[in-house]
Amino acid sequence: MYLTIFFIDVLTYLVFFSFFYFSGRSFLILLTRFTNNGEIPEYTLLQKTKILYPILGVFIVGNILIFLNFLIPLKNGLVLFILIIFLLINFLKIKVNLFKLNLVNLISYLLIPSLLVVSLYSTGWHYDAGFYHLNHQNWLRESNLIIGMINIHWTFGMSSIFEYLSSILWFDNSFKLIHFLNIVFVHFFYTFLIDNFQHSKNKVIINSSFLLLIYSILDNFGINGGRNGFIYFQGATKQDTAVAILFIFIARSVFIFLQNKSIQKTDVSIIFLLSLFSLQIKLSSVMLVFLIIYFVFYLFKKQHFDIKNILKIASPSIFFSSIWIIKQYITTGCFIYPVNGTCVNNFSWYAQNSTREYESITRGASYSISYYEYSLFEWSKYFFSFEINQTVFINFLISFTTIFIFYFYIGRYKNRDYLAFSKIFIFIILNIVYLINYGPTPRYAMGTMLLAIASIAFLNNEISIKIDKRIILLFVVLSSCLLVRSTSYISLFNGASYELFEPRGIAEYFEQPNGYVKPVEGDQCWINLECTMSTHEILIEDSMLFKVAKRK
Repeated sequence: MYLTIFFIDVLTYLVFFSFFYFSGRSFLILLTRFTNNGEIPEYTLLQKTKILYPILGVFIVGNILIFLNFLIPLKNGLVLFILIIFLLINFLKIKVNLFKLNLVNLISYLLIPSLLVVSLYSTGWHYDAGFYHLNHQNWLRESNLIIGMINIHWTFGMSSIFEYLSSILWFDNSFKLIHFLNIVFVHFFYTFLIDNFQHSKNKVIINSSFLLLIYSILDNFGINGGRNGFIYFQGATKQDTAVAILFIFIARSVFIFLQNKSIQKTDVSIIFLLSLFSLQIKLSSVMLVFLIIYFVFYLFKKQHFDIKNILKIASPSIFFSSIWIIKQYITTGCFIYPVNGTCVNNFSWYAQNSTREYESITRGASYSISYYEYSLFEWSKYFFSFEINQTVFINFLISFTTIFIFYFYIGRYKNRDYLAFSKIFIFIILNIVYLINYGPTPRYAMGTMLLAIASIAFLNNEISIKIDKRIILLFVVLSSCLLVRSTSYISLFNGASYELFEPRGIAEYFEQPNGYVKPVEGDQCWINLECTMSTHEILIEDSMLFKVAKRK
């Protein structure tokens, strides 16, 4: 029986993945009309282009939903109709043999996703799911854009594009599709590693992928049972793993191009779009903005791009970022929420300086040094007093040192590229400084740690790691096996079915003086539009196309 359930779950994921795969292909068909005369290139960002389809699909579907939510609630049947119409763009470029039936594709698109789906069986709700994620999604489902939405609950301002995507995935009580969203990113991570070994001729790409693979296996060893900062499956609704995967992919791609590699217009456009996507998911990847600025100067100087070319290439990113910024501004009053310095007090509904408190809460929850009145030494003692912080960072240092010594030893007679390594090293240091000041919690630092491991390969671009490709495939399969918790395998073979507890009736509420309700215990509203942790009296008024949330 349990195998039947598992088979259905795998099949469901493959359909889910295919939806985003072909959505991404539709988007790239449109995008290449601006950048490549309408032809989808075989390679993009030094990868087989098809590898990028699902991630681009998640990006474009999310941004379509943001645009539609200005006008209609996201549970409206018109939303699904528009997404299906968008899929039909695939027929403009019909290609019969999208997949070849071979060992690599069977592993990439059947075996690995099947292993990753096992993670379903021990996944639970992250705490923040009940605190704000699910109720925010509920509002997106039930209403179009609400001006001043932070007045309902301040956390709604920390709107991730994942909330929009998740809001259309409430198909049954299992909520499994929300978890599938994270699996798409992890699946992408392993497919791009496989693609690097199978098709790349660039030694840095191959070597950095191999080092990341070693890093993934070392994640299972160390103090307190392991955990070295490698990607992991988080509780449902969290987005940090997705951000980390985008961060390492974008940053590594940019630094490889900075090694005087020729770059095509489509490559630049995709880098811009994926960087925006990373920021839309979570602001913890904000340092990518500075890397992109540096990259643009490189394009002017070394690749002979002019302003006209850059603006044309960047026009899709400018369009989507404009919609995002407008949405962010009219729902929070801030351009970057909850950074108080970016807020403009020109709305009648905006509570002046209220964001300062919210900024302080987020920094405190993330162990930010800027929140605590400590010296660096005192803050370090406090930070590492938490076992998870201590475990991850000590194990990371052990893994990094092991990999560095291994790579340094095999390349001891080769010339070292200190210039390339120094560029990526400086970027990593800047990320560390940013994280210490705004949120060094391990889940925010995941992308930086992945990049630090990959950066070792930039130290020497003459090393050739020659391992049979079949052995590499075995390592990738082993890595994906180990990524899934043992409890997931145990639950599967014990016949458990995946079903998160029903969040709609989990909490008990009492009525507040402001007319809204509040949980009897804790601060998790779960799914209830009448619930808020705010003690203020809140009015939601209709104003032309939009509702306006005000404090009375």
